[in-house]
Amino acid sequence: MSTIRVRCLLQQCTKATLRLQDDSVVTINRGMVAFVAFIKDAQLDDVDKLAKEIATVKLCESENGGLKTIVDLPGDLLIIPQATLGGRLNSHRFQYHHNINKDTGQEFYDRFVSNMRDLCSQNTNNVVHAGSYGIRQIYSSETNGPAMHIIEF
Repeated sequence: MSTIRVRCLLQQCTKATLRLQDDSVVTINRGMVAFVAFIKDAQLDDVDKLAKEIATVKLCESENGGLKTIVDLPGDLLIIPQATLGGRLNSHRFQYHHNINKDTGQEFYDRFVSNMRDLCSQNTNNVVHAGSYGIRQIYSSETNGPAMHIIEF
């Protein structure tokens, strides 16, 4: 049995678009996309820890070639709930029995988005956008490299 409670996939982008079920569209330009999944044993402390990790990781390229955090970079953050990150392969099929229940997942996702907005608010050049929890969404992006980074604990 896995002890992973949270899984997040980070990707830098030059542009990303998320179309929600109601056909509204969220678009960011230069910045980062965070795909987030909470697993069954996740706790509120894990939500706070993940927000702090993302806010302090030096992953974004600056104009001079150095690395900055998303908080320091003039760029946006798009947060997308991604329950499929909690899936496990079993006999050629993915199963999602270990994902958090929908109500708790919604609570944790809302808190995570709020935490990220608070942490990024110190830079007026940052905007945090978020997808909707529990609905089908269409995502597209342009990246400045195929690099993706996973945070899990």
